[in-house]
Amino acid sequence: MERAKVELTLGCLFAASIALSTIHPLGNPRTSAQPGAPVLAATEVPERVRTALEAKCGDCHSQSTRYPLYSHLAPLTWMIDRDVREGRASLDLSRWQFYNIEDRINVLTRMASEVHAGQMPPRTYVLLHPHSRLSPEEQQLIYDWAKSERKHLRVPLSPGSDQSSVDPRTQRP
Repeated sequence: MERAKVELTLGCLFAASIALSTIHPLGNPRTSAQPGAPVLAATEVPERVRTALEAKCGDCHSQSTRYPLYSHLAPLTWMIDRDVREGRASLDLSRWQFYNIEDRINVLTRMASEVHAGQMPPRTYVLLHPHSRLSPEEQQLIYDWAKSERKHLRVPLSPGSDQSSVDPRTQRP
């Protein structure tokens, strides 16, 4: 008799979790996602850096979020949606080409600092997504690239060009 009550309770909790997962109190970032959106478009990035950023940072900081199976159950769905929404608001690698040079420099400064200090990815995120943990080599790789890219962006542009919308290395907006 007790086992039947436990099974019924667990079944009801599971059904309630599925039903509640359709509710997104702060909005659903999954509806605006663009799977396959290129990361760091319109900029030259070494393949190892691009691969590390896509694999380790892309779930929160791009439109190519991969949602694990458990992300469809409340309250985990709400926590993951919040992380993705906040991550994209802070940095969306899929929208890199739309950032002006000043914003890119600021993002690269913050990226280098947070990766070097071990603040990214956040520890709470790594608990649910252990594959996102950066190895010391990946931390150094991203840190070095961010510093180097920031130097490239600081190169003065030719007179008369619009600094806010042109990448100095490619001369493309």
